[in-house]
Amino acid sequence: MVNILQIIDGKSFGGITTLMREVEKKINSEIKMDFLTACNICPEWHNLNADRSSISGRILYNLRLYKFLKKNKYDIIHINSGAFFFTFFCALTCRVCGIKKIIVHSHNTPRISKTKKILITLLNPIYRKLTSAHLSCSKEASLSLFTKTDDVAIIKNGVDVDKYKFNETTRKKYRKKLDLEGKIVYGHVGRFHRQKNHEFLIDVFYEIQKKQDSTLLLIGRGELEDQIQKKVHKLKIDDKVIFLGFREDINNLLNAMDIFLFPSMQEGLPISVIEAQTSGLPTFVSNAIPEEANISDNFYRIDTFDATKWTNKILNVKLQNRSTAYMNTINASFDIEHTVSQLYHIYKAL
Repeated sequence: MVNILQIIDGKSFGGITTLMREVEKKINSEIKMDFLTACNICPEWHNLNADRSSISGRILYNLRLYKFLKKNKYDIIHINSGAFFFTFFCALTCRVCGIKKIIVHSHNTPRISKTKKILITLLNPIYRKLTSAHLSCSKEASLSLFTKTDDVAIIKNGVDVDKYKFNETTRKKYRKKLDLEGKIVYGHVGRFHRQKNHEFLIDVFYEIQKKQDSTLLLIGRGELEDQIQKKVHKLKIDDKVIFLGFREDINNLLNAMDIFLFPSMQEGLPISVIEAQTSGLPTFVSNAIPEEANISDNFYRIDTFDATKWTNKILNVKLQNRSTAYMNTINASFDIEHTVSQLYHIYKAL
């Protein structure tokens, strides 16, 4: 039995947690996974109860991580984050605890200042000695942690194709349940955080709903949720925007949608964009989304944050038959089975 600790960076359920939870379900039984977070994301997981938003909180996090690793023994530590200094100090703490098999896995493309770039370049030789394997969800995400990418394995953010492929019966059921019949339904999946750009998303939908009987479904939680609700109220579109919170039935809700919007300001390779395309949804994204996320003819990448331009492009899209869209996901090797196979062989090779 190989015991692996998945260290997850984040305050709420998002793409990383969704992906690694699916991997845990499907990986070979000889691999046993535990999960560790800074806060209580999931009641079954370990959490260090440390707010990393301040320097003192980051120090506390690593002290508690040290105590946790001294008490619990693991063969491999898999650190999931796109933040260099978080992964660096996690890896350093693991090494101090005597753990040698350490994987760092970049899932994001954070904005990095010139000063941070210099520090990352200077620290990278040490960083690479601390860590055993380097993974990333896309070429662009690799650059947030690694100054060179020739030894970085790209692990695609796979989805459960059978779960996310389009189902007409489910569509009718959910549209009736949510009182969406006869409307064009737009959707977004993501935590309410600055990088997801909900402010702009609401601006775009505000323009759309002026010209079309439409509804927007927002799935997720986060620190900016109240702020976005206030904006929706100020624009007097409360009756057209539905805040669904955290949901376990995202696959079914995608069936109920007609168009998917994802105007993030920065990303690694968002799993929700792959899920949307698997469901056959026309998917409109910002140019922060890497080209590797384009797995269908229904993918539209817009290189501006101009609400009018977004609205015009969206309103001109032609809705297509969704029944065979899942094949694009399989052909592009974005199915979860492929991801699990890649990770399994990496774990076994260490």
